[in-house]
Amino acid sequence: MMLDSGVSFSSSGATVQGPKWRLSPELVVGFLPAFRHRSSGEVRLCQLTDGRIARVHILDSMPAHWVAERDWDGRPSALVAAVEPGYLRGDAFWCLADLARPGLDG
Repeated sequence: MMLDSGVSFSSSGATVQGPKWRLSPELVVGFLPAFRHRSSGEVRLCQLTDGRIARVHILDSMPAHWVAERDWDGRPSALVAAVEPGYLRGDAFWCLADLARPGLDG
């Protein structure tokens, strides 16, 4: 299952329909799709079934206790409310709201 983060990475400034953020590719270099459990602070990178890091938010690699619902095939379709999407950059987790008002490096 993929989540639409609503972020456009177009360097031309074009965005898809609806309220979207416009971020330059330079800003998101080094950001890896991840989820964080608000209660424990644990962060998990999104991974493909073969273990490679995913380039988009997917639910397939999340721990079973983070999964609230599964589809007919047993794949995660929703996460518990305490889990939030975001990005891991270095050792810092950025939630989606952080991307809207970044405190950029240095």
